[in-house]
Amino acid sequence: MMMPSAPHPASPRPSTDLTRVVQWEDRTAWFLFVGALVMFGLSTWVVSTPLPTATVAGALLVVFVLWMVFIADYLVRLALAAGARREFVRTRVFDLISLALPFLRPYLVIVYIWRLPAFRHGSAARLRARYMITMIMFTLLFVYTASWGVWLVERSAPDASITSFGDALFWGFTTISTVGYGDLVPVTVLGRVIAVGLMMGGIAVIGVTSATLISALNESIERRVERNAAMKSAGEVAPDGQ
Repeated sequence: MMMPSAPHPASPRPSTDLTRVVQWEDRTAWFLFVGALVMFGLSTWVVSTPLPTATVAGALLVVFVLWMVFIADYLVRLALAAGARREFVRTRVFDLISLALPFLRPYLVIVYIWRLPAFRHGSAARLRARYMITMIMFTLLFVYTASWGVWLVERSAPDASITSFGDALFWGFTTISTVGYGDLVPVTVLGRVIAVGLMMGGIAVIGVTSATLISALNESIERRVERNAAMKSAGEVAPDGQ
């Protein structure tokens, strides 16, 4: 996924234009982040729960309105980019793709995490927190997408054990966590292909999460060692000054 990048310092005009885009994103990131969460929640609700027709229509209307808001936001940012529109499209390619492919819309939650001012600017610890939150959100969305795909291909298959969306979600989380009780398993070829992809993704998620936690632990240990060394030096110097 291509995340928003800073304007290139070598060309003054694009830099100025993309700076306006970044300022707009800083002002709208929280609103669009909440909107992406609402869209994701409503989509899950409609898919996973039998609902009256009127309720489904209302939920889909809200999803459609949010979709229009995302399109309008993209067009506004494209206009603000002015002379740097090619750079804007290149660095925000996922925004454009997700406008045309609705099933990718939930993943905009991850994009907006990267745009939130609280995480975009700050220390290494804040950057690491952004990576950690991004990984958690990606894992949840990855499990959701894989579970939804398995449910679609398995629910009508003969001898299928995954026949409801709730079963599919439970299977997805037990699979990516490497627990795998074995009571729910895909029986179709496509379902098993999705399952293998989920397993491989679980390995990657565990690796990245472990590396991030180890990095945070190492930094915490280094700070404590430096603090103890400074306190020890201060304690050794004090008697000499008496």
